[in-house]
Parts: sequence; C-alpha cells; structure tokens
Amino acid sequence: MKKDTNSAHREKEVLAVVGKGGTGKTTLVAIMAKILSANGSKLLAVDADPPISLTYALGADPESTVGELRTRLIEDPREKREIGDKHIRDVIMEEALIDLNGIDLLVLGQAEGPGCYCGLNELLKFGIESLAQKYKITLIDCEAGIEQINRRVINSITTLVMVSDATMKGLRTAVYLKNIADKYGVQEGYRTGLVINKAGKGVTGLKEKAHEMDLDIIGLIPADENVADYDRIGRPTMELPDDSPSVLAVGQILRDLALMA
Repeated sequence: MKKDTNSAHREKEVLAVVGKGGTGKTTLVAIMAKILSANGSKLLAVDADPPISLTYALGADPESTVGELRTRLIEDPREKREIGDKHIRDVIMEEALIDLNGIDLLVLGQAEGPGCYCGLNELLKFGIESLAQKYKITLIDCEAGIEQINRRVINSITTLVMVSDATMKGLRTAVYLKNIADKYGVQEGYRTGLVINKAGKGVTGLKEKAHEMDLDIIGLIPADENVADYDRIGRPTMELPDDSPSVLAVGQILRDLALMA
C-alpha cells in the first residue's frame, strides 16, 4: 500500500475503486459492502458508473438517481424554489438515497448532458461530499478513471484501489489510472493499491512486473465459479455465500486495509 499506510487514525474512509471494464471492480465493491455491512459498519455506497451495475449487484432497484434530480432542477424552476433553504445534502438524502439495511446507496446515473450548469454541478457535488461525512466508510464504484469522480462526486478520496485482470495490459492500465489520480488532485496522502482479479497459478510473474511498475499489490482474488454463476442468472453479488473464494479473499483485503478486524 503506497503513501499513507496507517488508516487506523482516520475518522472517515473514502475508498474509490477503479479499473477498466470487465476487470471485476463492481464485484469487488459489492463484496466489500456485503462484508462491511455484515460486520456492523454503516456505510455509504456510491454507484458512480453510468451503467449502474453496482446497484444491481447490491440487489437494489434504481428508484431515483442524482442525475434525475439534476435534470429536474434544470428543467423545472419550481423544483429549485421548493428546495428553498434546505441543505442540498438533505435534498439528496430525501430524493436519491436508497436504504438497503446497513448500506445506504447513492446512484449517480447518467453523466451531465449538453449545456453548462457548473453552479448546479458544484452544488450537487458539495451535497454528496457533505453526505459522505455522515459515514465512517464510503465506497465508490467509479467510472474507468478517477477524473470523473473528482469532477462529479468527491475530492476527499483516502484510498484508491485499482482492479486489474491477470494480464500485462491490465497492469499498464492500472499505472495509467494511478497517474490520472495524481494529475486530477486526489487529496494529498491518499493510499493506492492494486487488486488482481481472477488470479491463477501463473500470477507470480505478474507480481514481479507489478513491483517493477511501482504497483503495490494488496490482494489476489481467485476465479470464483459462484460469481460467474450469479452473473449469468442475474443474482445479486450481495447474496454470495460467505465461504465463497472471492468473499474470503476480499475479507482479507479489508483486514489488510484496516477497515475491519
């Protein structure tokens, strides 16, 4: 784990997961949420990827999204007047937060459409950041790169987890994403780590390459038939058995990150 290696003193943890499509980043976030909520942590999960895969992985229906709230505020001036002096955080909680019994889910939905609404975008971002302050742990399922999250969601990321498949191409993508995070101003002192998903017996050489590329591997998740089966039939990742190989591996990652005992 690069940079700040001690999270025990932190009052708030904002963990963002990035990775190119198909690497399993959404599965990782969903399993993290499953384990942490079962461990008694009240947490905020942010589905910041437009396909809203995390929402379905958690077994939820997208009742309302921040994107829909944004559209209403743009198209209907009465909506703005009705908000009045309410804190935008409270509006987001009322309009877009989904209670999943131990997990509060915030779905961003589609990215901004045409037109410049910078003031409104900043207001919504401020509301999301204020909302995250109410939770000890916030998990964010990002778009492929971190720049959209810095612009649309939150600045104060404390831990950036990059997910890669067991390929050199995946490692190169992880380096690219890490460089973007540095460029787009993730807060100073944030930690970074790499998780290799669907890791097989031939991963030893990749671990050496990752070290050469200054990527710190914080976990290996083995191929898991349960995950593949659940994906095929559309069953939520949240319902994976506790003894499933991927769940056990993610539990160890969370312990290594000091997010659970």
